[in-house]
Formats: sequence, C-alpha cells, structure tokens
Amino acid sequence: MKRRDVTTNRHRGCRGLTLVELLMALGIMGLISAAVAGMLSAVAYGTDADSDVRELVARNKMVTTRINAAVRGSQKVLDAGQGADFTWLVLWDRDLDANGEPSLLEIRLLEYEVATRTLSSYSAPDGTTDVLYELTDDFDAITDALRSTADFPAETWANAADGFEVTLDESDPQAARMVSYRLTLTAGNLSDIAIGTVKLRNGT
Repeated sequence: MKRRDVTTNRHRGCRGLTLVELLMALGIMGLISAAVAGMLSAVAYGTDADSDVRELVARNKMVTTRINAAVRGSQKVLDAGQGADFTWLVLWDRDLDANGEPSLLEIRLLEYEVATRTLSSYSAPDGTTDVLYELTDDFDAITDALRSTADFPAETWANAADGFEVTLDESDPQAARMVSYRLTLTAGNLSDIAIGTVKLRNGT
C-alpha cells in the first residue's frame, strides 16, 4: 500500500501547464523575438548605412577628380549657364591647331540634367570631322544641337545627383579665370556634396 501511494503522489505532482502559464510563456517568447528582430534590423540598417557612406566617398572623389582635371586643363570657358532643366559648362580644352579659335575636337560640355539627375561630359571622339568655330558663336546652342550625337557622345560622370551649381569669377564666361562648383550626390537616405574651386590653365 505504501508503494502504491507513493506512485500516485508522484503522478499528481507532474501536472501540465495552466492556460495562464502558457500565455505568459508565449508573451515572453514574443518579447524575445521582437528584441532579436529589432537587433537584426539595426545591424542591417547599420550595414546599409556604412555601404552608402563608402559609396558616397568613392563617388565624391571620382567626380571631383574628373571635374577638376577638365577645368584645370582648359584654357577658356566658352559658355556657362543654369536653367530649369539643365546646368551647363562649355570648356575650350586646348588649341590643337594653334589657330586661336575653338573647334569641335577642342571643346567639352559638362551638363547636369535635372530630369535624369545625371552629370555628363560630352566631347568629340578621335576621328570626328572637325568643325571650326569663332569665339563669338553661341556655344550653348552649338553644344545643345550636338549632344548625344555620334560626333558628340555622352559619358556619365555622376548619377543619382540632386543638383549642380556652377559659379564663375567673372560675369562674362570667356573672361573667367576660376570655376567653382557644387554637386549634391545621394546614396540611400544619405547625401554628400562634391565642391571645388579650380583655376583654368590660363588663370593667373
């Protein structure tokens, strides 16, 4: 009888979970799951942010190097301006034929398009039939008609850009000696500004 009583008492001690205890356990598991999900989300966000920062730094360095080299290597600004849809800078790279006048093979257009958020460089490739111009010509109209043709193709220098401003040290572009610029770059939720002030090759 004693052995049977002991066995009966053991079975009575091994009861199941009550509904309240089950709900409490589920609640605790939910809190733990939410905390883990939050930590994983924070880690993922931090990783994405770090990646965006690295991308912006690399793009900033690349675009400022290109713009600085283009302006520094040029002997004159032929035209510059800013409208609702475009910002442009027309540079006379070099006088290849030493005739004192620009030609198609000697000019470069830097243009920012608001609709596509893109900064592009246009120049005539080697082998293009040269066209002679005079310094009094309308280089805004000339390059606008030429851009994206086979004689004046585009090379993308920056995309995902939210604005490009160009400032010259003279009101007459062809009298300018210094070019200042400000280009806003974006990556994810971050933004960075590429800025510079560059002296033209003929600047003193």
